[in-house]
Amino acid sequence: MILRILGQETTTFFTTSALFTAIVGFAMQEPLGNFLSGIFLQINQPFQIGDQIQFQGLEGVVESIDWNSTDIRLNSGEITYIPNGAIAKELVKMIASGSVYRTVDFTTSANIPPNQVMDTACKSVINQPLPNINLDQPVFVRMWSYGLTEVNYKLFYYPKNYSEAENHTDPEIRCRVWYALSRNSMGGEYQSTENERLLQLVSNIEFFRNLTVEAQSLLVENSKTLLFDAEELLDYQNLLSPAMFLVVRGCVAIEQKLVPNSKTITFQPFSRQPQNHTQSSYALKPIVIEQVASELAKYIGPVAFSLTYQAAKEVSSLYWLYASLAAEIENIDQRQEFLRRQPDAPTEKFLIGDFFGEMNLFLGEPLPLVKITAVEDTEIFAITPVAVANALHHDGISINTMSRYITQYHNNYLTGTLQEAPSRILNQDGISEQIQKHLKPYFRRLLDPLVTGYPDS
Repeated sequence: MILRILGQETTTFFTTSALFTAIVGFAMQEPLGNFLSGIFLQINQPFQIGDQIQFQGLEGVVESIDWNSTDIRLNSGEITYIPNGAIAKELVKMIASGSVYRTVDFTTSANIPPNQVMDTACKSVINQPLPNINLDQPVFVRMWSYGLTEVNYKLFYYPKNYSEAENHTDPEIRCRVWYALSRNSMGGEYQSTENERLLQLVSNIEFFRNLTVEAQSLLVENSKTLLFDAEELLDYQNLLSPAMFLVVRGCVAIEQKLVPNSKTITFQPFSRQPQNHTQSSYALKPIVIEQVASELAKYIGPVAFSLTYQAAKEVSSLYWLYASLAAEIENIDQRQEFLRRQPDAPTEKFLIGDFFGEMNLFLGEPLPLVKITAVEDTEIFAITPVAVANALHHDGISINTMSRYITQYHNNYLTGTLQEAPSRILNQDGISEQIQKHLKPYFRRLLDPLVTGYPDS
């Protein structure tokens, strides 16, 4: 009305405005549809990031969902952007979780045989799998690209929760693979502990203390550094054998062993050196004591309550409470059933300068089957029989002389521990004979150049 009063023609204006609105409406139809469909997907959540879906013949994993499109990583590795409006109109099929693989890339030198790299990387994940890895599906490694100086690999695994894989599981796998490759001399260069410090640590060990500096240097040069990530297990898969293991950085926790018999419960420490034991940290609160007493009463009756409260005054942790009360149960099977509720065993913590595996090095006896874990990022120095043979040969020390040192050391520190020599060689000369039998092939190789190779080590 105002425009007409002012003498302006309004027909052209309204016609143009309506036409413009129509054009914008048609142009915005698809974006608005995608936007509204995106709101629907965000609210209703028919699928989430990490789910595997099938859509119009495409199959892949949902990588992201925004207001305009849904991004799907196809099984071929390509990412496809699908408008939300199309997803709202078409049939979408869900595939069961835990059946979608992810890949973790890593690179090594081109000089390393691919089969060795793939086997080492795969074992580093399988031997101690991470919680988010679906073990019902295979874990495998493939060589992906090859160059003159380096080779790229992909490790394939199936996560249980796909949404957590990228930020948590993938980095953990990369870390685990790096340590495994480094232990096997397949990774990049790493500056290990200086030789001077290693020499100082080696010279503090009783049976190497009297060696010359040159012999100790040979011991260091012919041994090997092993690296372990925090909470990584140190087992026969990751440790050299035979060898003795010296902690040069970090910390190693080794469980003591519970030894039940018909009359009592005893505990075998892993070693008497170091004296660095830690107990379980479970507090003995009244409600916890009452619970243990109720469990014990199932096997011995009401007397369990008085026995439990008396034992709780004499022990320092829940682990030792279970251990002391288990002896009250005469039936072996029932005793084992009672001990299944017991928390983890006490541990010995081996710090810098501590060592274990002495009988593995000198007698070839395997390490006791107990849990050995790197508490933090840890560097282990593995002293091998080859290194010992080189050092003793340099100083002209015979196997008989070293046998006396080891026998004395065994009697002082290892008797009654998990590293005690087996009963079959515990007679007066048994340890000495076993050491000579075990080390003689390594000496023979030094004395006779025609002998090729060492025994397995």
